[in-house]
Amino acid sequence: MVAFYVLSLLGSGFTIWMAVEAIRRGQAGSWLWIIMFFGPVGASVYFFSEYSSWPGRRFAFERRKVTAQELRHAEVEVRRLDSAPAWFHYASLLRARQDYGRAVEAGRKALERDGRSLEGRYELGRALLGAGQFREAAETLESVVAADRTHDKDEALYALAQARMAAGDAEVARPLLAELESRSSRPAILYDRAVLEGRLGDRETAARCLRRILDEAEYVPPYLAREVKPWVKKARQGLRKLGY
Repeated sequence: MVAFYVLSLLGSGFTIWMAVEAIRRGQAGSWLWIIMFFGPVGASVYFFSEYSSWPGRRFAFERRKVTAQELRHAEVEVRRLDSAPAWFHYASLLRARQDYGRAVEAGRKALERDGRSLEGRYELGRALLGAGQFREAAETLESVVAADRTHDKDEALYALAQARMAAGDAEVARPLLAELESRSSRPAILYDRAVLEGRLGDRETAARCLRRILDEAEYVPPYLAREVKPWVKKARQGLRKLGY
């Protein structure tokens, strides 16, 4: 009986936590009713959809697909709520569809409504990066990383490194990629660091990062092999260019 009450309490707490997260992230319209109606089960579905890293995903990551219906719903929500969370959620969907110009506009609107919004600054920074406005992207993402070094599972830090690289700030990007590589086996990060180190003259580090892509690929499950294959090809080409 005691165990039942403890589990019920934990389930209720988890449900409330996920409901608050859905509201905070501007996803109340699409997720809140599922979480509240189905309780811990709905909360678990939301958690695994938005946060969880499945086995094998530590190496290769899929780009999130956004449907036209989901985008239309977000457009309705920004008109209805006109709030920072609604606007940065809309910005994230536009960015996922590579509509960077509109994503920048949505990110700016999010910050107009709440200039302290970390998510708003993050989405604006990512959108600016996609739009090729590298200097402004770097400045915006710097403020995000200063507040939360590992924001969005290191995506903010990686975006900052990419913005610095694209802006020509190789020496600034270098320690950022080194930090990311120290705790990630993501092939894009390993490859970017290899390219940057090769450009800066550190052939040994560049080769090590490329070999790591090949080594990690040996342990990728079959259903992810297709995602990893292009990186394996790039790593082998990179090693040949380096003379290894």
